[in-house]
Amino acid sequence: MRIIALIFIVFCVAVMSVYFSDSYRLGREANEAFEGGDYEGAYQLATQAMEKDPYNRFAYGISSQAKQRLNVQKFLNATKANYTEAFELLKSGVLSPREFLQLRWMVEEFNRNYRELLILNQPTAQENEQLEQYKKWFLQLEKRLNEVKNAPQSQKK
Repeated sequence: MRIIALIFIVFCVAVMSVYFSDSYRLGREANEAFEGGDYEGAYQLATQAMEKDPYNRFAYGISSQAKQRLNVQKFLNATKANYTEAFELLKSGVLSPREFLQLRWMVEEFNRNYRELLILNQPTAQENEQLEQYKKWFLQLEKRLNEVKNAPQSQKK
């Protein structure tokens, strides 16, 4: 009976030392930050937790999820900026050759980064909805740019 009690006590001490370790405390704080939408804070805290204990799977999971949210947000912010700039260029109705190329580069950048984003990240339903809206808009822009590019010279003037 003493051996069982001793084993139980050792087990409890081991569990408590892991649960109350700095690494797992940081992991729990990272999770709270993630749940609150502070993905940058969650990523930083989870990284600190993994530096203290590289085997902290909980912190690794939070780090991975937070990094994905940051990647998607960064892409959406860059895409919104390109969308706004493209929309301003298109409002004039007449594009210079430089502006035409600039729009083509925006479309190519969107397409390249969009594919990379989806390979490496899993967007949430809300993020996916935004991504799909931008995808449709840039696809329409690409189609229109191709039509203009392939139109006879007499129609371009």
